Amino acid sequence: MSGSRRIDGIDFWRGIVLAMIFINHVPGNGFEIMTHRHVGFSDSAEAFVFLAGVSVVLAYGGRCLGGEPWGGFRAIMSRVVTLYGVQIAMSFAAIVIFALGALVFDDNTIMHEHGRDLFLSNPMRAVVAVTGLSHQLGYFNILPIYIVFLLWAPVLLLLARLDSRLMLAVSALIYLLAHEYGWNFPTWPVAGGWFFNPFAWQFLFAAGMFIGISLRAGEGIGFDRRLFAVCVAILIASAFVVTKAFGFLPALPAQLNSVVDMSKTHLAPIRMIHFLALAYVLYHSGLTLMAKRGALFAPLCVIGRQSLPVFAAGSILSAIGQVVIGMRTTGFVDDLLFIGGGLILLYAIALYLSDRGKVTADRPSTTKMA
Repeated sequence: MSGSRRIDGIDFWRGIVLAMIFINHVPGNGFEIMTHRHVGFSDSAEAFVFLAGVSVVLAYGGRCLGGEPWGGFRAIMSRVVTLYGVQIAMSFAAIVIFALGALVFDDNTIMHEHGRDLFLSNPMRAVVAVTGLSHQLGYFNILPIYIVFLLWAPVLLLLARLDSRLMLAVSALIYLLAHEYGWNFPTWPVAGGWFFNPFAWQFLFAAGMFIGISLRAGEGIGFDRRLFAVCVAILIASAFVVTKAFGFLPALPAQLNSVVDMSKTHLAPIRMIHFLALAYVLYHSGLTLMAKRGALFAPLCVIGRQSLPVFAAGSILSAIGQVVIGMRTTGFVDDLLFIGGGLILLYAIALYLSDRGKVTADRPSTTKMA
C-alpha cells in the first residue's frame, strides 16, 4: 500500500490554479482580469507552491512519516527525475515554438524576451545552461524550484517525524536568513539569481507540508473568528491597493511599492501573508462544498489529479498563445477561442489520462505468483 491519499477539494483548487497559470501565461488576453492576481498581492505561483507542499505529504507521507521512510524517499527521487525531464522537454519545445513564431511573422522581437536571446547570442551555452537549470526561460521557471523542493522534502519529512513544528521553524529560519543575507541560487551564463528564489519560496512549500500533515491526520485547520476577520481585512486591503482604490487612486500601488517589499522573486512577506489569508478564508468559507454542487467541480478535479501533464501541456499551449496572441492584433473572440479551446483541450488530456489510468488499474495482472 502506497499510503497516498486524494482529497477532492485539493484536486479542485489545484485544477483552478492550473487554469489560472495557463491564462496568465498568455499575456494580453482578455481573461487575465478574471484571475486573482488582479485583486491581491499574491498570484497562482504561491498557490502552486503551497499545494505542491500539501500534495507531497498526501502522496508520500504514509511511507515517509510511517514505517517505510526510505521507500517514500526513493519514490520522491523518482518524481524528481520525471520533473527534470519534463522541464527540459518543455524549455526546448518552447524555444522551437518561439523561433517558428519569429520566422512566420518575420519579427525577432519575441526571441529577445524572457531570456530567449541567449539562444541567439550563444546557442551552445544556452543549451548547457538550460539543461543544467542555471538559465531558465520566462514562464518556464517554476518547475525548477519544485525539483529543488522535492530534493529538500526528505529533510523536511525527517524533521516532521520528530515534530512538524520543528520542520516549519527550520524552514522559517532559512526564509529569514535568505532575506537578511540575500541568498539565492546563481544563474549562468547571465549573472544573477533564480527568478523564484528557492531559499525564500521553500517556506511556503513547508507551510503546505505542515497543513498536509494536519489534513492527513484528519485534524483539519481550526476556525478562529478573530483570525478569520483579520484575514478578510487583509484581502480587502490588498484588493483596495491592487485595484488602485477601485480606480480612484492610480498611484497607490507604486506608492506602496516604494516603501514595502513586494518582491515576487524573494517571496516578500506581504505576498505570503496575503496568500495564507486567502487560503484560510477559502478553507473556512464553504466554497469548496458549494462548488461540489456545480458542473465545473468534477472537470476541475480531473485536471487537478493530472497536474504534471496538464501543467506541461498548458505551458506549451501558452507558448503558442504568446506567439498567436502576442505577435498579432487580436480581439475578444480570438482570446475566447484560444483560451476557451485551450482549457477544453487541457481537460480532454486530463480526462484521457484519468480514464487510461483506470483501465490500467482494472486490468488483471499477468504476473505469475511463485
